[in-house]
Amino acid sequence: MNFLVWQTAYLGDVILATPLIRTIQKNFPEARVSFVGRPFIRELFKGWGVELMPFSKGFKESFSILGRLRGFDVAVVPHRSLRTALIMLFSRIPVRVGFDRSEFSGAYTHVVEHRWELHEVDRNLELLRPLGVKEFVRETYLPLEEEELHASLERFGLSHKGYVVINPFSNFPLKEWSLDNWAHLIGSLKDTEVVVTGLSSDTEKAKVLGGKASFVNLVGRTSLRELMSLIKGSRLVISNDSSPVHIANALGVPAVSVYTATSSRYGFYPLMGSYLDNPAPCSPCSPNPKRCKTGTYECLSLPSPEAVLELVKELL
Repeated sequence: MNFLVWQTAYLGDVILATPLIRTIQKNFPEARVSFVGRPFIRELFKGWGVELMPFSKGFKESFSILGRLRGFDVAVVPHRSLRTALIMLFSRIPVRVGFDRSEFSGAYTHVVEHRWELHEVDRNLELLRPLGVKEFVRETYLPLEEEELHASLERFGLSHKGYVVINPFSNFPLKEWSLDNWAHLIGSLKDTEVVVTGLSSDTEKAKVLGGKASFVNLVGRTSLRELMSLIKGSRLVISNDSSPVHIANALGVPAVSVYTATSSRYGFYPLMGSYLDNPAPCSPCSPNPKRCKTGTYECLSLPSPEAVLELVKELL
């Protein structure tokens, strides 16, 4: 039997879909499992014995990928966009399982209730119930060799389990706790080496943060595999609601999520570690907020650095 898992959302969403792959492998050991995701999956899943089908979401590729979907028996689709649903419809894969909150749930032969009260991992695993699956693998997973870990630590001059990783940035500005709060937290982590990570697009904000606190600045300096290695070698990851939290958990490292406009209620909280929801009266906005509904941006200064520090101390 040939299974297709389709998740073309963000990095964290893809990591939280890995239990789908592992559960299929456990329940259908002879099955072929393929995964469709954004091009970064080549690097993210390097070394994992799963067929990868990178998809860049272009108009032309939306049609050309249909030819590559022939021969699949089952498609399991946590992604809920209209584009994905239409591709599934025209793929003619006999069994197509998706969520009722999909933008076109009629494209699926089996529709499962999308339940916000569940963690994203458990929400996704519900997609396998129409297939008769009863044994689930809940742990997320990322492949990483010890050689990669040690090479990255050596390159950046870090000692194994001798530092914490902080990720203050996000693709969504309303997920970013204020730089003043991050600076306060970093300054309070006395006798603990702090490594700050981020994308090349975050370098200017990292410079501003560097003027407020002292840390090892690796923003824009790591590949995805190196970021994974740095996280694996750390004692703890502290982040906003973003993918480093899920990278950490998939590699067996605890994480602390600091929520601003989003919330643990949406089900993306750490499976290993802890989190702090935002006390602002207007919180939460949405899973991926693009604008402040009140115009106050109050949530970006909350919760307090002291509250986050207390949580961090419990895990260090």
